[in-house]
Amino acid sequence: MESQAQQYSPVRSYQRFKAADRALVLVNLGPESLPYHIVDISEGGLSFRYLGQKLKRSEIQKISLYHNDQLIIDDLPIKSVSDYRMRDNIVPVRRGSIRFKELAPEQLSQLETFIQSFTESPVPMT
Repeated sequence: MESQAQQYSPVRSYQRFKAADRALVLVNLGPESLPYHIVDISEGGLSFRYLGQKLKRSEIQKISLYHNDQLIIDDLPIKSVSDYRMRDNIVPVRRGSIRFKELAPEQLSQLETFIQSFTESPVPMT
């Protein structure tokens, strides 16, 4: 009996946008926190790249969004989705993905403004 492999194709709820240079996420882990470059962002979440040791995903509860050194949105509640080492890099670059938990109307409005102001282009839906 042949088994057919089913393809899993997640449907995204929100259009993702490629982040502009200097669009940063600060993973709030205390005084040693560092800002990381945002890869892409949507109203549902974002992904970012970073160097170094894998972050302890269970400890990540909130993030802040910056452009250059300017704080744009503070303390967005999040849930970590994934974190993995990217292939084909000489330097060990990691990619983390998070999704936003329920946002207050003001936070959602700030997020929409951040996306309009600090992204370059839509990421093709896959």
